[in-house]
Amino acid sequence: MSDELTETLQNIKTITGVENVVLIQKDGLPVASAGVWFSKEEVFAVASSTCAIFGVAKLIHGDFKYLLMESETSKVFLASLPNDSDYFLTVTTAPRVNLAALFIEMKDNLSRLSYLLRQHIDGRLPPLRSYSSDETSRVLEGFAVAEGRATTYGTSRSIISLDRSQALSLRALLRQVHDSIPNIGSVFLSLNGGIRVSLEGFTNDRLAAMSFALHDASERVVRTLRNSSLQTVMCETNTTRHFIYSVPNGVFSLWVDKDSQKLGLMRLLLKHYIEEIRRVLSSVSIVKPAVPDDLKELLLAGSSDGGLLMTRRDK
Repeated sequence: MSDELTETLQNIKTITGVENVVLIQKDGLPVASAGVWFSKEEVFAVASSTCAIFGVAKLIHGDFKYLLMESETSKVFLASLPNDSDYFLTVTTAPRVNLAALFIEMKDNLSRLSYLLRQHIDGRLPPLRSYSSDETSRVLEGFAVAEGRATTYGTSRSIISLDRSQALSLRALLRQVHDSIPNIGSVFLSLNGGIRVSLEGFTNDRLAAMSFALHDASERVVRTLRNSSLQTVMCETNTTRHFIYSVPNGVFSLWVDKDSQKLGLMRLLLKHYIEEIRRVLSSVSIVKPAVPDDLKELLLAGSSDGGLLMTRRDK
């Protein structure tokens, strides 16, 4: 089966613009790959990072067909296999790849992969390989863009503050989007600090939070693989398209019926409104989150070096 899987992945690799292809088990184990630059460690890093996105996308869209992450330097494409929820395909491409041609040419290959897995795996999932902390660190070091420089990982989120005029301007832009594109399910902004801007009738805070999380996970993958900023995430199911655009200190999210309008025209319309939303958000007040003094004193009590001591209780 290994030869047949590799041959099918190589067929996908020959599609114009495709650079790398990895078949991945849903828990992050790479099964087979084909590409121009992936080493064994890089395949593991791609599989483990895209697995997180696959999981979030499945939580939001149980029947999603594919997810596309776009940056200035590349596109990363996740595709579910037909009738097989245990595996998915990750494809990295050049930034100007013809998406329509890619989708058409991949269709038969995805069906072929699903058939091979059903014939030979028969529902048995191979065991997930475990990595020690040192092995994981060495894998991450392989993605360092500068030699001899220590890499640190951390997150920092600012909290934004909207005045009445800015909130009304954003809501007016959302209304224009809603009126310009037919069959919209929901359109909203999910901003740092838990702020949600939406039209009347939308109260699904879980959906807003999950959209933010999906974009955040996708951004980390694009930065890891290409050292580039994420621009757009698009997820498609059998009936719905979900667009997520990066805006200052948050994301713009749109759910729309898949057959409501041509994809190219829809993306062209959204480009104008996203630019206007970014213009409004670029002028908002930003506050850095801070730990209250009384909580800081409690956390630092008894520390000899002024550091922050974190503890946990084993279950």
